[in-house]
Amino acid sequence: MLHKKCYNGPHCSTSLKICPKSLSHTHEAWVTLQKDKRKSLRAQSVISTSTPPAEVVAEEINIDSVSTHQVIPGVHQIRGNCSVRLKYEVEYALKRGTTDNAYMLQANDSSILVDVPFEAFSEQFVSAVRGLTPLAKLSHLILTQLDPKSIPSLEALLKAIIAERGSSSAPALQLVLSNPAAQLLQSALGEKPEKAVLLSSVQMVIARSGMQIPLGNSGEDLELTVLPTPRWPDMLMVYHPEQRLVMSSKLFSAHVAPSVATPSSVDSAFDNGGWDIYGEDWRHYFECMLAPQARQALPALEKLSLVPAAAPQSNQVKGGGSRPPIREFGSWLSSLFSTTKRTAAASAPAPAIEVPPASTSEGARPTSFLLPMHGPVVSTSVSQLLREYQKWAEAQVQAANTSCTTVLYASAYGNTAALAQAISRGITKAGVGVDMINLELESLDGVSKAITASDGFILGSPTLGGHMPTQVQVALGAIIRDAEAKQLPCGVFGSFGWSGEAVDEMEQRLKDAGFKFAFSPIRVKFRPTAKDLQVCEESGRELALSIKRKIKAREANVAVADSKAALASAPMLAMGRVVGSLTVLTAKDEDAGSAMLASWISQASFNPPGITVSIKKDRAMESLLIIGGKFAVSTIPEGGADRLVMKKLARSFQPGEDRLAGLETIEGEVTGAPILKVANASLECQVVSRMEAGDHWLIYANVLGGKVLDEAALTSVHHRKVGNHY
Repeated sequence: MLHKKCYNGPHCSTSLKICPKSLSHTHEAWVTLQKDKRKSLRAQSVISTSTPPAEVVAEEINIDSVSTHQVIPGVHQIRGNCSVRLKYEVEYALKRGTTDNAYMLQANDSSILVDVPFEAFSEQFVSAVRGLTPLAKLSHLILTQLDPKSIPSLEALLKAIIAERGSSSAPALQLVLSNPAAQLLQSALGEKPEKAVLLSSVQMVIARSGMQIPLGNSGEDLELTVLPTPRWPDMLMVYHPEQRLVMSSKLFSAHVAPSVATPSSVDSAFDNGGWDIYGEDWRHYFECMLAPQARQALPALEKLSLVPAAAPQSNQVKGGGSRPPIREFGSWLSSLFSTTKRTAAASAPAPAIEVPPASTSEGARPTSFLLPMHGPVVSTSVSQLLREYQKWAEAQVQAANTSCTTVLYASAYGNTAALAQAISRGITKAGVGVDMINLELESLDGVSKAITASDGFILGSPTLGGHMPTQVQVALGAIIRDAEAKQLPCGVFGSFGWSGEAVDEMEQRLKDAGFKFAFSPIRVKFRPTAKDLQVCEESGRELALSIKRKIKAREANVAVADSKAALASAPMLAMGRVVGSLTVLTAKDEDAGSAMLASWISQASFNPPGITVSIKKDRAMESLLIIGGKFAVSTIPEGGADRLVMKKLARSFQPGEDRLAGLETIEGEVTGAPILKVANASLECQVVSRMEAGDHWLIYANVLGGKVLDEAALTSVHHRKVGNHY
């Protein structure tokens, strides 16, 4: 039975004897959430039978294609390609498209399929699978992570397999997945008679770490490792020891389409161009999706024990010749300011540097290829990506050990989870660590311990049937009973379909108990927009800054306005004499927008005309200045206009507040970004590259357009006394 309890406790929902003890979710809470979801949908159908809630309506997606690519002989990537951003979630902010990847492994007369793609690719996906192997020869389907939006693709595949097998007596397809994924699938298909037949046609196998899946009768086995995280409680990895392949699920992913990353190169499954092309995409995905889960991500990386290794000599690519060994491309940072680097790297990769075979120490997994769920197959950058992942995760854990915020949430349809991710992104950008807790998976004791160890907390909930889910109610009660928690800054958020009572109830109960809010409650109806996610990021940043101010005041025990200048070193005093023009940067993306004062700005090139801008990592504007992002620069003249602009913009803003309120603007002709009417000149620019510079990002942008608005007016200069603050 799927829900037969194990021996790890009366509330454990995993299968008998195979519970991963690191996952302490409760069966009762999970069942309650499913009941709440169904109750909510029934109530909503009574209110309006003609307009179902947006969360459960399939979004319209313009996909490019589904294609197959050989990784090595016997291993193919089946890639669903989309060159536009799929949806408004924080990890798609780069707008470089995405891919949904599945992988086919074949040996002798047997085939194993790993993963199924997003529902928009389902029809083409089944055709692509059939093009690689007769469906009757599929022995296993391994799901490394199951998103509800992928279930239609799974349904289409199972229907095609049933139709092709007919009355054949061949063994049933083995569906290998983690226990949380099995629960999701049972909920989605098992309760509907017309779909339950699909599950009855397969043999469901619950994965556990160390399990081996035979690859036909080749004598080779695939090794499974279960790696649950708060956002992906069902995640697992697949390792092919003989070929040194890791099907890494969400780890090492990037939301980028090859047609966008290397438009002039031959379409390929691989990371052609290496770090120079994909480094920003890999880092952005990590910071959005894994940085808030660093406490879980770092042990997962250590558990995998991946070490870079040269590809086995037996790997011969189609047409002869061996797959190139792992290559290193040198320092990524040194190449970011070359405007032609990305294109050049795609067509002329750096010379290969052979990596010696990996250590065969106990537990180590030599790795030549990383096959993620999104983005390119990693072959040229394995060594650097493994190293950077370790470094990024360690930095986030270190930040969390210094100061930490707990983000607790439950999510019915994924929208509240998207808000939680955006809030967490804002917190980590401000240099504060995050512990994300999915209340569907955590015990009450775990919630209490997390709050005790936190410097602040944020609670998120959907509204189901006019109420909070049971898990959120229980967690809220525990928080209110904790006397020490009342001293922590906090916030609440949530998504809803019709009324949104859950957010109001959380806010009121915390207020009545004497809790102090760092930002206004966030209420989002249906799917979050770009502006909603921007408000979430800014709210997370606001809470993080309040924590940092509190810690700083506690450590210093005094707040003196001129202390920075008084304690500044001689170099800092000298740096203060480096001056810059007073400007206002503005940017707009869909319904999101922002503005900020900037004086760390300079011309950087003649041809093409370019500028550099230095922006602090925790600035709200930073998320709009991504590669490809467009912005405007308004230079501010002397003689009163500068004082007006400084007064308006040199203050703190509430999340989502209009920073340009009270200032007259015109719309930029090229970028559409606002330009101040008081400006004596304007530039319209597009970000080409970014370099990490300590606590700032140094951004290089091409100038797309510009004009002098007042020839007689001199630009105001920002003078500082010291170089260790603005």
